Amino acid sequence: MSSLGFLTWQTVGGMVVLPLGVIVFCVLLGGAVTRRVKTAIREERYSDSSFMGVFLHSLKSLPTLLGLLLGLYCAVNAAPVPQFAEEMAENIFFTLSAWMVATFLQRTLCQVIELRMGKGGGYSNSLFLNLVSAVIYIVTFVLVLDFYGISVTPIITALGVGGMAVALGLQETMANIFAGMHILLTDQIRIGDHIRLENGAEGQITDITWRYARIHTVTNNVIVVPNNKLAASIITNYDMSADGAMIASIEDVAFVVPLGVAYDSDLEQVERVTLEVARETLRRLDPSLNIAEGAPTAPAVRFYNFGDSSIDFNVHLHTTTFRQQYVIRHEFIKALKKRYEEEGIEIPFPIRTVRMERESG
Repeated sequence: MSSLGFLTWQTVGGMVVLPLGVIVFCVLLGGAVTRRVKTAIREERYSDSSFMGVFLHSLKSLPTLLGLLLGLYCAVNAAPVPQFAEEMAENIFFTLSAWMVATFLQRTLCQVIELRMGKGGGYSNSLFLNLVSAVIYIVTFVLVLDFYGISVTPIITALGVGGMAVALGLQETMANIFAGMHILLTDQIRIGDHIRLENGAEGQITDITWRYARIHTVTNNVIVVPNNKLAASIITNYDMSADGAMIASIEDVAFVVPLGVAYDSDLEQVERVTLEVARETLRRLDPSLNIAEGAPTAPAVRFYNFGDSSIDFNVHLHTTTFRQQYVIRHEFIKALKKRYEEEGIEIPFPIRTVRMERESG
């Protein structure tokens, strides 16, 4: 039998070839699974909100690492290695396996939170996502320490005392954290909701972090509001119905455009022309809206006042999204002025006659 020094080819095969073969096989198997997972995600075979969609996004490249760990574990158990090396390999395997499980749980829970609390469109829930991730990894770290036989009681005690000291020194920060959690847990404001604060600030909630909330205004600016100020503010939520439920994706947002015409105008003609322009504008900018005659969301004209220089009326319009009303109002006013000029309908402006009287000498 041929040999390499004191090693036989059989020994070399048992110590090197077989373990390497096991590792390569497991890595290739894990890599194949990873490629299948990424292909399914790239081709969008499953909806992101479905169980399989969440599962695949949580896996991503984890099968390759799992294959490597499994190959190393099998190789160590198959090869004649010293006892301390086997124990070290088992510890490393447990640590990395715990990290993989924590990563999978973190990805899954974060996706569920985003699906439950977010509306999509690039919005995020930074506060909850960071808290969930921190809790998962801290618990995993404590479990790993316990597996190694390290007592976690002194660490927890130290963290408790240190946490109290930090909380006293960062009262405002802690107030913002708990206010943010309260806002999200009560479900009165959700990521993507369009709100108006009592000070008149208005926009769409794009993120709630551990310290502040971001509000994207219709003028494409960003308002940053501390969470405790937001929680204490009187808020109008345009994306929530009266019973507290989220309004469906096709909404009914009503708004009014005030107008006035001259006293010698034919009001029947004014009403007809105004409704024609309103329907044309809505049909062009919001095709999903039901504007059929008699429908609750159809445009309407309501005369209500004999003004100083005009007969005043309101044009009641509807749209399916809150932010769309500004574009519709803009286009409607432009189109209506042009049509009034073509029809000879006058939009008057106030005129004042000033009479100067001489004082009698």
